[in-house]
Amino acid sequence: MRILVVDDEPLVRIGIKSAIDWQAHGAEIVGEAEDGEQALRMMTELSPDVVLLDIKMPKMDGIEVLRVAKDRQLPPKIVVLSSFDEMVYVKEAMKLGAFDYFHKPDMNEQELMAMLNSIREQFGVSHVPASPGMAADAAASGKDKALYDALHGHSFDLSGTSLKEGNIYVVLFRVKQYHSVMKRYSEGSEMVLPSTIQHVIQEMLSSEKEIEYLRLSREMSAVLISNSELKSLLASLNRVNNVVQMISSALKRFVNIDIILGISDWCADFTEIARGYKQASKALSHYFYRPDDAVFYYQHLKVGSSEVRRQADEAVVQMKSALRDGDSRQFLDLLGRWEQLLLQGACMDPQDVKKVYEGLLFMMGEGAADSTAVGSDGPMRSVEEIESFRELSAYYRLIFEDRLGSRERKAHKGYSQLTRNIIAYAEEHYKDSLSLKLFGDQFHVSPNYVSRLFKQEVGQGLFDYINALRIEKAKELLKDYRYKIYDVAEMVGFHNQAHFAIVFQKYAGVSPKQYRKEEV
Repeated sequence: MRILVVDDEPLVRIGIKSAIDWQAHGAEIVGEAEDGEQALRMMTELSPDVVLLDIKMPKMDGIEVLRVAKDRQLPPKIVVLSSFDEMVYVKEAMKLGAFDYFHKPDMNEQELMAMLNSIREQFGVSHVPASPGMAADAAASGKDKALYDALHGHSFDLSGTSLKEGNIYVVLFRVKQYHSVMKRYSEGSEMVLPSTIQHVIQEMLSSEKEIEYLRLSREMSAVLISNSELKSLLASLNRVNNVVQMISSALKRFVNIDIILGISDWCADFTEIARGYKQASKALSHYFYRPDDAVFYYQHLKVGSSEVRRQADEAVVQMKSALRDGDSRQFLDLLGRWEQLLLQGACMDPQDVKKVYEGLLFMMGEGAADSTAVGSDGPMRSVEEIESFRELSAYYRLIFEDRLGSRERKAHKGYSQLTRNIIAYAEEHYKDSLSLKLFGDQFHVSPNYVSRLFKQEVGQGLFDYINALRIEKAKELLKDYRYKIYDVAEMVGFHNQAHFAIVFQKYAGVSPKQYRKEEV
């Protein structure tokens, strides 16, 4: 069934095209018209089976179109689109031979399909053979395939596109918080959003020269822009900026979604488009580290140095070693250092970051993370919905701390009652002056026995354990600038700032001053 959509409002045309998967129902939108004169011309040229016709339009309204169509004996079945205050016109339209009418505010998929089926049953209009939808790799026939091949470095021919060689830019964009946005749509209507996006962009770019759009997936699209008539790179980039702004504004206005965009550096000719695609992908990935921004230019990226990446890789090795040694405090400290390096240098792709987190979690046992975790404020989003590094860090840190705490609780079950008492006393009195004699007197055993038993059961000396505990407490206090460093030293049991600095450096790997600078 071939359908012509006639309405002077772009948003209405977009809504009708996007409302359902027409092809899956054996139908095809063969054209769009924005006024009555254009509608009559397209009815003759395209021979549609059904015309969805607005009543109020410029140049020639729907009633006049119906009169002319009746006089010319044009065969399409005309379905009138109206608003609530146009019922007088609707009655006149039905007298002129309209097949049915819809109130635009209430029009939905079920009513549209019921109308199409009714036309099929009454007039024997055949289905348009349904063809397979675009595959996941976007390898469709014709122009889309050529664009896809150019982006991915395959053999291509762009002669059938509007692109020309000269100052070409690749723009990638995806829906921000896609999983949350999709909750607006009912089950079975998952393709409405990507279809609507495609129709909005195509409508908006229809009057633009040297621009092509390609949907890559449900949440990702590409726009290729050439500027052969502009000799200046600045003028070309200004045009790209204007197009990007148009796309963002249109999707916000018509679909109420926000998008994130990655923009390549300029490409001299078609052979560089694949490089531009990689650049735009790299730029887009930086949203992971900078979620407050929406547009990312490859040429403006802050690229992390190889030294920062080397330090980050080394921290991963050290974290794994700490886990093998069962040193939870050292692991969490190294984890914070690794995360700080990533934030400073944005030196690791998001997927690689997730692999590191999952690898560390695997080392802790009990399998990978659950699809969701629960925080202090209630259920967290699923890991698939997390888009920023800070959210991902918080998600995994919650799980790490829970599992490490569980591991320590299980480990403590194997300690003697005396060792558990010593640990509890140390955690409560770490601020005080502690000694083996004090522990001996407290628990009525010899100081040497306290030292020997603790080292045997815990695997580290009692005062190594106490110093590590004090440094962990100090880290939290150092994040509060109300306290001077010497105040923090005294608050965790050190009466000499120099001694505190030496011990802090040993356990944290940096000085107290440097730690405060990096963490706060």
